[in-house]
Amino acid sequence: MEKLKVLDNFGKLNNFFFKMLVENKQNKKDTPERKDLINILSPGRVNIIGEHTDYNLGLSITTAINKYNFITGCKNNTDIVEVFSKYLNDSNKFSISDINFDKDSNWVNYIKGVLKEYIQHGYKIGGFNLAIDSNLPIGAGMSSSASLEVGVARLIEELFDLKVDKKDTVQYCNNAENDFVGVNVGLMDQFSVAFGKESHVIYLNFKDLSYEYIPFDLEDNLILIIDSKEERNLADTEYNKRRQECNEAVQLISGIMKNKNMNSLSDVSLDMLYELEDKMPERLFKRVKHVVTENNRVLLSKKYLLKGDIEKLGKVLFESHDSLRYDYEVSTERLDYLVDEMSKTKGVFGGRLMGAGFGGSIISIVKKSEVEGITDTVGKKFLKKFNISPDFIDCLFSDGTKRLRLTDK
Repeated sequence: MEKLKVLDNFGKLNNFFFKMLVENKQNKKDTPERKDLINILSPGRVNIIGEHTDYNLGLSITTAINKYNFITGCKNNTDIVEVFSKYLNDSNKFSISDINFDKDSNWVNYIKGVLKEYIQHGYKIGGFNLAIDSNLPIGAGMSSSASLEVGVARLIEELFDLKVDKKDTVQYCNNAENDFVGVNVGLMDQFSVAFGKESHVIYLNFKDLSYEYIPFDLEDNLILIIDSKEERNLADTEYNKRRQECNEAVQLISGIMKNKNMNSLSDVSLDMLYELEDKMPERLFKRVKHVVTENNRVLLSKKYLLKGDIEKLGKVLFESHDSLRYDYEVSTERLDYLVDEMSKTKGVFGGRLMGAGFGGSIISIVKKSEVEGITDTVGKKFLKKFNISPDFIDCLFSDGTKRLRLTDK
């Protein structure tokens, strides 16, 4: 059923693409045929556990999900890139030889950043047209930007027959967001989108990008995302400040411990953590405490996943939220309210804020049979308190970004 919905979405996107091409071309003979189109399915991601650990070279358990950016495109034999967003009802055009930051259409910068990164690494790219549609919420903490980046990267790799190692693709997309868009994200989002595997989660070590697939059979349960409708723009939040604080803490601890080989907060052990409490500013100690204890929670979660113990996994999620709330200080009143209410609701194993924080969504593990009651109860309470209804999004685990042929069955 889901495969049919995906194919139907691409069919509609292809029709939209041809309509846009015809409207934007004086010579209709230049319009390509359907066989010339490359269709890319690029998923979002949810992070089960391990938040703000990626740029601290720590651990996480993450996965791609069945909410997607749908991308279709073809070469146009010029040096012009023309992009259409069906989802945003917007379009943009620029030269491949003159890629500059766009102050008016921020979504285009994610595409431009990826192209510039490939060009800087010596790959030959020409002009092309592409269209995008999506059922992946923007700003909800489900990595819509990483999904777009990896999807565009895969599209140009297919269009121009580029042979790129998948880990390099992840790095190029991450560089694009950091260096071109200006948001200092870690590698987790792009890695999850590129390496996702259906019915599995990814246990990922950011120190060396080693990873392991862990089967995760939800059985009678599901992943329920609750979007607080609190929009955030990472570039305008304290996200970058948290990264700076972590870097400050590494330098400080390196001096305290007289260890010049300390490269990240993930080099700090639990025992070492509590030796440091009275030797550094409280603000920095709290940031270190979150990262160190979060890495430990990832290890516990891996153990519970391998045992199939969802109840204990759920408790770790609640503990993670408390750490993000009080030690890393990236939560908000809405996110705290949702997690607190879920902790009191029948059929909920666990929940926590997901993504960078400062708005967005929470992730929870719930019983399928209780979903209707959960959404009704929590939704009504949230509406009464904040005068807005949250969105409830149930998810399955998905393969990573891939080319999809519409003749596939």
